Amino acid sequence: MVARRVGPVFPLLALAGCTLLLGACAEAPDSNSGIISNSKIAGAAGPNQAPPGVDDPAAKATKDGPMLGAVDFMVSIYQRPDRRSKKVGYLRVGTRVHRAEKPARLDGCHQGFYNIVPQGFVCLDDGATLDMKHPLLRAGLRQADHSRPLPYDYAFVRAIAPRYFRLPSRREQFKYEMSLKRHLRSFGRLEKKWNAHKVGSNDVPTDKAGRVVGDPPLEPPALDRFEKFGGIGDAEVPWFFDGKRQLPNIASFKVPRYAVITNRIKRHAGVALIDAFPGDRRDFALTTDLRLIPISKLKPGRGSVFHGVELTTGWELPVAFSKIGKGYRYAIRKGNLKKRESMSYGDAVQLTGTVKKVGKRRMLETDEGDWVRTRDLAIVVKTSKLPRIARGSTKWIDISIQRQTFVLYEGTKPIYATMVSTGKDGLGDPKKTHSTPRGTFKIRDKFVTATMDSDVLGSAFELNDVPWVQYFKSGYAIHAAYWHTEYGRARSHGCINLAPLDALRVFSWTDPPLPSQWHSVVASESTGEGTYVHIHP
Repeated sequence: MVARRVGPVFPLLALAGCTLLLGACAEAPDSNSGIISNSKIAGAAGPNQAPPGVDDPAAKATKDGPMLGAVDFMVSIYQRPDRRSKKVGYLRVGTRVHRAEKPARLDGCHQGFYNIVPQGFVCLDDGATLDMKHPLLRAGLRQADHSRPLPYDYAFVRAIAPRYFRLPSRREQFKYEMSLKRHLRSFGRLEKKWNAHKVGSNDVPTDKAGRVVGDPPLEPPALDRFEKFGGIGDAEVPWFFDGKRQLPNIASFKVPRYAVITNRIKRHAGVALIDAFPGDRRDFALTTDLRLIPISKLKPGRGSVFHGVELTTGWELPVAFSKIGKGYRYAIRKGNLKKRESMSYGDAVQLTGTVKKVGKRRMLETDEGDWVRTRDLAIVVKTSKLPRIARGSTKWIDISIQRQTFVLYEGTKPIYATMVSTGKDGLGDPKKTHSTPRGTFKIRDKFVTATMDSDVLGSAFELNDVPWVQYFKSGYAIHAAYWHTEYGRARSHGCINLAPLDALRVFSWTDPPLPSQWHSVVASESTGEGTYVHIHP
């Protein structure tokens, strides 16, 4: 029998102010529900056992120590073994981290606070376990890839779809999906067109620091037979969906044991996927919150291949990026413009700083001696008056709302430049309009992915697991946008949208750094201060 596929989901699909919603942690179902409860966790100290104390060597985590696992969607990490202390990060369901042998404290946490690597304390009562045979750990759930622009595989819902709680029978599919016969007939006819495999963000080579180190391929990478849509039928159903669901519910609502679906998801919504396998004459994708969506109702979301430029590799300010679909480089002859070379969206050009007007057109000279139109470009210039934070090697981010540009600085030295999308109402009042707040802030917390309020994101659709989220002010964040490619134009509801490649580059560079295996880190005395964010007109 062929083992089930555990690699990326999307090669399979290819051929077949921003509010964080932390309420997605599991709720224990009723005792008669028949579903495993995450609250019944093994491995804590007994009621008559006194913990060794924080200073006891047995209460200190080591890199080769025993493991602790997260069995709720998000599990808090505290600065001290005390729920009243600051949260310094979060673990996501299925994550394993090294821990101390014994709890540091039982007060305020019945099953004990455990020190974890590299720092912080987890209360087992909050959705963690020492039992490595727990179903959610034994399932081997695919974790976010911290090295890729899109940490998961992403898809958009092409037609209203049920979120199945378990694998449905053929009869159940027809019961819960309207016009399914017509949908399947259309899918069979248009499958190749609908799921054409395209080059995306994750096809662009990057290094450990998130820097782009090569060009995207002209054609998408070849797929092996088990990654092809038709090949999934040869894979086996994983044990936790074989016959009945054997995983606890980790969604924010209770689900009875007899449930087939939990709810429905609207057309155009974005979802993150971690696995895929066959069902009853149909294939299904597993979302990060462990619900199932029919693959025939999904289309790949591959992300833009656009990215900025490293200002330490020959580029220097001023630079510009084409923000239109098709533009040109021009020669100026006898006061007239002559087209020389076409430009595509996102193309970068090195500018000399020389400006010339030709008729009513304002033109900029490139280092190759030709000219480009100002109105076609997002132009990145060095700030004429640097803020006070630009000292020594201090890291800070410069964002211009009017130019729609974004620059990483170390002291007075710019090191990376790109274009972004800020609030669609420009320089309006953020309290009354969809505008990005101006001022100097610090990054407060960072999330590999977070589900965000779609109304605030500037989209009418549900968008799950937004990548590389960095909050700098309540309700406002810098994050990747996998649902559009309009960087260089204001369009958000106040957040700062980056292309996935840029978002990874920025997230990898900013402070505080994200510890290995963590899904989130919060700026604090122990994790470090956040990087400055300077936003101006």
